Amino acid sequence: MPEILIVEDNLLNLVVEADLLKSCGYDPKKAKNGFEALEVLSKVKVDLVLMDMELPKMHGLELLQRIKCNPDTQSIRVVAVTGHCDSESKQKFLKAGCYAVLSKPINFDIFGSQVKEFLTVTSYLTEFP
Repeated sequence: MPEILIVEDNLLNLVVEADLLKSCGYDPKKAKNGFEALEVLSKVKVDLVLMDMELPKMHGLELLQRIKCNPDTQSIRVVAVTGHCDSESKQKFLKAGCYAVLSKPINFDIFGSQVKEFLTVTSYLTEFP
């Protein structure tokens, strides 16, 4: 089973995303900020990071840069899960190295299939409603 890391400082969002992933058969790892995420990434080989971009202590773009600059983690697909849904923000996240952008609030009905697609499609770079 693929390893997924959720990076989310809002406890409700973290629990909801984790529960949805568990209902799809995944056992997601969780981090509440960028430093916790880096700690998890140093211990676990992760296939996908679902990351809020507005994080405390370390902004999502800084965390993304650290992930993409590290040879051990640079190939991990990082999906921005964000309330910043304007096209300028989405393009900024994609250009910075995000694999895709998923808008908040997440759609419970299709979240599992979106995650499966993020894990299986070979080259995507797009926006998701």
